[in-house]
Amino acid sequence: MSILSPELHMPPKSERVLAVDPKRLETIQTPYQDFNRISRASGVLEVLPLQAKRQFRSYYFFNPPKWRVWARSLSRSQRMEPSFASIGAVRSGTSFLSSYILQHPHVVLPLSKEISFTDTMRELMAHFPTLAAQRAAERRNGGAITGYCTPVMPNPLWIFLAKSMFPNMRIICVLRDPVDRAFSHWRWDQKRFISRKMQDPHWRGFPDFETLVKTEIATIRGGGMEPHAFSGARAGYLRHSIYAPFMRLLFEQFGRDRVFIVDAAKFFQGPRSTAKEIYAFLGLPQVEPLLIEERNSGPSGELDVGAREDLAAFFRPYNEELYALLDKDFGWGAR
Repeated sequence: MSILSPELHMPPKSERVLAVDPKRLETIQTPYQDFNRISRASGVLEVLPLQAKRQFRSYYFFNPPKWRVWARSLSRSQRMEPSFASIGAVRSGTSFLSSYILQHPHVVLPLSKEISFTDTMRELMAHFPTLAAQRAAERRNGGAITGYCTPVMPNPLWIFLAKSMFPNMRIICVLRDPVDRAFSHWRWDQKRFISRKMQDPHWRGFPDFETLVKTEIATIRGGGMEPHAFSGARAGYLRHSIYAPFMRLLFEQFGRDRVFIVDAAKFFQGPRSTAKEIYAFLGLPQVEPLLIEERNSGPSGELDVGAREDLAAFFRPYNEELYALLDKDFGWGAR
């Protein structure tokens, strides 16, 4: 009796039901587990085994080992160009959103979710899958695209470089309430960077959130340079939440029809419905996304009512400028 190839038993592509592979979701979520374990580790003996294991992942949250990028850049294999980029400011939900976009079966994973746009073209392209991987994915699932998800706002340089490299790329941009985003950004930096530096006498004079915010407001209004955040673009916590200038330039360079705006609050409440809207925007066949647990959530904390009101007042004219640009009122600061 002859043994038939498994492919002969497969139904025609038109009859196949496209679904998310749970193993794909595990691949996407593992880098966040690595990041949290390494962040919590204390001492070289605890960190080294974790770092060694991380060297050989097939996919990274950010900052893949440099030797992996270098090795891939030496390959003569032609690589896929990204069809999309999912962007936003730090702590807007960009990582959570990426887990829904990248779980679609037609999306071939890049080496890393976040890619530095300041790399050389050779280094940047090394992050993307080969054309051979594209063809394999097309045979398996009926289609294949790739892209990346990185918090680049409010840096306008990304827009110019992205347009020059990939002018046909579609952009997904997530926008979060400016006050909530700025405070979450501060809390994130406080836990990951500032609290460690405060142990050094040189950094003990670093201002608290309210002092830092008052300083930034004064410098923005006075046309000076604000103190920049530890993570994200080299801009202040409030500057990261002033969206209109970036969005206006993005529309000018890519066109409004190539930009999909995600309301972070709506996404957090119903991630599956938002994911399906993005699949349609990218021209992907509809699948039912798997519900996932947020792996990159920030530390908890409550903003003082008075400070919230002051920040809401500061952002009001900037928000109104954005609402007019998008013809959409997000209702920020209405609580």
